[in-house]
Amino acid sequence: MNRSWSSFFLSVSKGGRSLLMFVAIAYFSRRLPPAQFGVFFLFFALEGLASIPADMGISSALEKRLSEGEAKAGMLGSALVIKCSLIAVVTVCLLVSQGYVNAYLGMDVTILLVFAVVLRELSLFYIHAVRGNHRVGVTAPIEFARRLTWVSIGVILVAAGFGVRGLLWSLVAGSGVTFGIAYLTCTVSIGQPRLDHVRSLVAFSKYDVISALGGRVYQWMDTAIIGLFLAHQFVSAYEVAWQVTLLVLLISKPIALTLFPHISRLQADASTDQIGATISNALGFATFASVPAIVGATIYAPAILHYLFGSEYVIAAMVLVVLMVEKLFQSLNDVISIAVRAIDRPDLAAKATVASVGVNLILSPILLLMVGFIGVAVATTFSWLLNTLLHIHYLSQHVPLNIPYRLIGWYVVASVGMGVVLVGVKTVVPITGVVVLFFEVGLGGVIYAAFAVTIPAIRNRIIVPGLQAFGVGSGQ
Repeated sequence: MNRSWSSFFLSVSKGGRSLLMFVAIAYFSRRLPPAQFGVFFLFFALEGLASIPADMGISSALEKRLSEGEAKAGMLGSALVIKCSLIAVVTVCLLVSQGYVNAYLGMDVTILLVFAVVLRELSLFYIHAVRGNHRVGVTAPIEFARRLTWVSIGVILVAAGFGVRGLLWSLVAGSGVTFGIAYLTCTVSIGQPRLDHVRSLVAFSKYDVISALGGRVYQWMDTAIIGLFLAHQFVSAYEVAWQVTLLVLLISKPIALTLFPHISRLQADASTDQIGATISNALGFATFASVPAIVGATIYAPAILHYLFGSEYVIAAMVLVVLMVEKLFQSLNDVISIAVRAIDRPDLAAKATVASVGVNLILSPILLLMVGFIGVAVATTFSWLLNTLLHIHYLSQHVPLNIPYRLIGWYVVASVGMGVVLVGVKTVVPITGVVVLFFEVGLGGVIYAAFAVTIPAIRNRIIVPGLQAFGVGSGQ
């Protein structure tokens, strides 16, 4: 499967998953009190943080080594031994500290957390194995199955009166289903573990784990810190805003996932010029939706939170805007960071992550105490900017890198034009409900696309190639 179709399937899958998550969060926010919903997000955060020691970069290392074509069966067997050992250690630690975990969450659910971590990690392990075998597009429906299972069972259990506990059980069920499908999809057999394979995996993972740590910190440390200092309703409000902003990563994430095995193979062939050109094109596509999203959030954040989730969540309106800026930096970082790792320099990615995570961990509690939970969003945004700049610096030392600044500038022009029109529309037609909100947001997308088509740089570098990649307008 070529990268265009892999990106297409991943985009469709991620789009479906993100839309499903968006609808589910809106539904559950209406059915559960904000404090209870906050418990779910804290549980979700602990699951994500526990995955750091439960993986230690082994899954990504497996994907890297498999993509290079090394002895696949032996590599998978060696990685599985390491993975299971790490999961066992994390399980013991959670069980020993379950009193503290239950107190933090406000519910007796540590055993459930153990099941969640184990099944999630095994499912992700096999998803990475499938990707490493150059079958990236195949993982799209597998990951969609996780989200669909969680939402479907969650809706049933919450409607049946099980509350947040039903939502947690559905989360575990989703990981269980995903593990089963991923295991059956993986065509690499489990071979005899070998010491040289273990060393090869550890050589990559010892640095990559720091990058993984950074991802988990950015994704879940905000929630964990807010849970320590503020009431659970602030946790749910922050997470609702975060989930809304994730929609803008529908382009950059699939591109990053398909780039890893491709750049890894180019790096093995010493094709550095081609790597640089590939990255530059990817950055143009990855940021296409991020810039207008900032403008849209600035105009519609209070209405989005009020009409889709409830009036209790409007307190996170400015958080949503700040986090949308953060998603612009993350769109760039999704491509740049995966490229650094793909050229087999996880040590450089680790350096960037250590610096930015350190800044985030220091600034988040300080700004939270100074200006409230919007300070956490500001700290995260600044640290993502730092992380991205450091990754760009390190990558440019090894690959001829050309950041498409002019193209991004044209995105700004088109976005401002869209914003001016939307402000006028909103003045004439105030937001009074979900239908009007969806209409105006959809209209914003149409207006941005119209401006983009009239700008030659965007039309020639993004729109036309994007359509041709999938056989649209190319005579196929």
